[in-house]
Amino acid sequence: MAELERRRLVAASLRGTLSAVNSDLHIDKLLDFIVNQALPLLRADAAAVYRLNLNGELSIQSVVGLPLEYVKSANVSLGNIALIKQPLFCTNLTDFLNEPGLRSEQISAIDEIIKRYRSILSVPIEIRDESYGVLSLFFIKRHKLNDDELDLAIDFSIQAALAIDNARLRIRAQQDAVNQERNRLARELHDSVIQNLFSASLIAETLPKIIQRDPEKGHEGLSELQLLIRGAIAEMHSLLLELRPRDLEGARLDELLKQIAEAASGRLRKPIDFTCKGQNTMPVDVQLIFYRMAQEAINNIVKHAEANAISINLIREGDSPDDICKKAILTITDDGRGFIESTDISNQLGFSIMKESADSIGAKLSIKSQLNHGTNVQLIWKSQNKEKP
Repeated sequence: MAELERRRLVAASLRGTLSAVNSDLHIDKLLDFIVNQALPLLRADAAAVYRLNLNGELSIQSVVGLPLEYVKSANVSLGNIALIKQPLFCTNLTDFLNEPGLRSEQISAIDEIIKRYRSILSVPIEIRDESYGVLSLFFIKRHKLNDDELDLAIDFSIQAALAIDNARLRIRAQQDAVNQERNRLARELHDSVIQNLFSASLIAETLPKIIQRDPEKGHEGLSELQLLIRGAIAEMHSLLLELRPRDLEGARLDELLKQIAEAASGRLRKPIDFTCKGQNTMPVDVQLIFYRMAQEAINNIVKHAEANAISINLIREGDSPDDICKKAILTITDDGRGFIESTDISNQLGFSIMKESADSIGAKLSIKSQLNHGTNVQLIWKSQNKEKP
């Protein structure tokens, strides 16, 4: 019965360890979890995960139970376990003092272990045929190792290898995501801000001569210059908000939509009309969907519509101006090319994504368009909170 209970604990521990390995825990916490799981099941008194350094020594990465004096100075090869890729069980730790080439500080560190522990079991940790380090277990009393314990120690070393490999993959994925975001920002800066500023600089250079020859055209150039500069500033604000999502969540929706309008005005060199009614506070998730919806609609207009007149209108309703919003309506219209409406409009110009976003907050999305007569995009959201009796 005792053996059955132990095997049940082993199975539960390995399941828990595997679950932890597949989580988003930091690698240090994962390795701490693994050594703490291995300790009671292998009846050890201390455990550590060592990492193989370039100089061939093993430095502690995770530890439980070892003397602090040893941990501070522990960079010991421990029989080059990681290099020979085989488990090592030693019933008498004093044998390590016979290792050739030990430095005085290493001898002192081993002495600290010998004061407390008699036996050691070390199992190599291999990741994709790479020697990463070892998992070592220490025993106060002389220990007799059986095959089940050796197999279990190897299982824990495999779990440690999986944890380290997963952590590396996560870091690589995060780095790839960062690089993709940097490339996106670079494209945004080139396609919008830099081009706007370049156009603005050209206009600014020629304006003095134009004003001298034709003051009316000079004033038109000043208006265009103002649109370009305000558009560049708005684009920069938008990019900075994308880098700081918390700032995006805390910003006012009317200011965000005004920013979208000014940024698009700079790209199109045409004013975009923006109106807002109501100051009611919207739920953060709803506000973000409204913001993203406006971004997508305006981007479609800039890329495809060839419109002369564009407007963004936001209406928020509540019991009082400062009350929680109960209903919000976002309407975006243009007089551009439009398109022929099909029975399944969601398949056109990314509208399927817009519809999914609207559905996620329980809002209704309406897109109406007529060829050569523009497009009307409307998003209507109503709060689902019931009135108090």
